[in-house]
Amino acid sequence: MCLSMKKYLVFLLIPCLLFSPFGCAAKKSRIHPEFESRYKNIKTSGLIPPDIEIYELTAGGIRELKDEWSDIGKENVFKALMKKLKEKEIKVEILTKDEDMEDALALYRAVSLCIGLHTNGPFAFSEKQENFDYSIGSIEKILKKHGVDALMIIYGSDEDTTGGRQALIALGLLASIATGVPLAPRAGITTMDVALVDPSGTILWYMDKRSGASHALIKPEDATSFVEDIFSDFPGPDK
Repeated sequence: MCLSMKKYLVFLLIPCLLFSPFGCAAKKSRIHPEFESRYKNIKTSGLIPPDIEIYELTAGGIRELKDEWSDIGKENVFKALMKKLKEKEIKVEILTKDEDMEDALALYRAVSLCIGLHTNGPFAFSEKQENFDYSIGSIEKILKKHGVDALMIIYGSDEDTTGGRQALIALGLLASIATGVPLAPRAGITTMDVALVDPSGTILWYMDKRSGASHALIKPEDATSFVEDIFSDFPGPDK
């Protein structure tokens, strides 16, 4: 990644990381005001394979990335995603990441944090809620290279709590009941967000889902549930 882009990411991320409403559940998708007119120009979207990270959350609160679990979660989400896109009649072309795409994805992750901050939770701006307008910068070069009209980006993370942490949570809940003070450590959190980006870099549609320990992307049925919930709110009109 070039130096100028790194500096841009730093300035973009600082306010979002300071006030990120992590754990707040989104109730509906965010849609650009010109979604309908722009979506009509999208015949095929480039689909970047889902970026899924699954962690083990220990009794001490340490998050350890599990590559094998992540690969399983990625496969589960990808299968569920392809099935849902077919049902929605959304035509996609699977893309392979290159350097230009990695830069676009890094910008997307920064912008995604800001979307969560500005459109949901205690620090939301009413103007951003009413007029959803975010961009990651032009991706026209990427789309032309791959012969597609838009880019679909999927990111997810999951935390599997160890037995030791589950025991601490149970003890904490009992202590909370006895004292009236919240003392239980948090359980694992499952998250996923999906965005559709047009050539100008404008995010036309964005949806995210957050869930507690009742879900796990390593389970095919839970991955399917997440994808189903996310795309149930997709506003794509008939073309």
